[in-house]
Amino acid sequence: MEFRREDTGTVSAMFEPIEVDLLRNVTSQLLQLLGAVDIDDDAMLAQPAVRRLLPDAYPDDPEAAAEFRRFTADGLLERKLANAATVLAALGDDEQSTGQTDASVHDPLPVPIVLDEQQVQSWLRTLTDLRLVVADRLQIDPHGTPHLDDEESYVVNDIYNWLGMVQESLVYAIDA
Repeated sequence: MEFRREDTGTVSAMFEPIEVDLLRNVTSQLLQLLGAVDIDDDAMLAQPAVRRLLPDAYPDDPEAAAEFRRFTADGLLERKLANAATVLAALGDDEQSTGQTDASVHDPLPVPIVLDEQQVQSWLRTLTDLRLVVADRLQIDPHGTPHLDDEESYVVNDIYNWLGMVQESLVYAIDA
């Protein structure tokens, strides 16, 4: 998978079906997380993944941070939800992964993804949000060091790195 800029101004890539399924799955989970956020619930806002997605604007001033959040959190959540929905729409229909276990259901051919300028921005923002949530799960510190080291974390770390690769490829394509 590598994004490239087309003569039409769009950016495109060919994803393997399993990559589309993975991206669809994690983006759906992000939508569920964001949809459950209640900005008036301090306990919810204190959850580490939510704090990464909605960080304090003034970390050293809780009163100013709360005031800023009161005026901006709803709009920020709406934009994050819209961005994630844009990613899901670009990935196409989810009919093939409706729980059927027959391997012939999945098309082995790569899936073309074509993004216009607005969709590219939604993808970049959503990939960032996905990486923030996964980084929280891996307990990655500000220096990029994961502190979770169990069998499951290896798979999650691979997903984190793959999301970074997708994001990097998209950035290179729009900078070309």
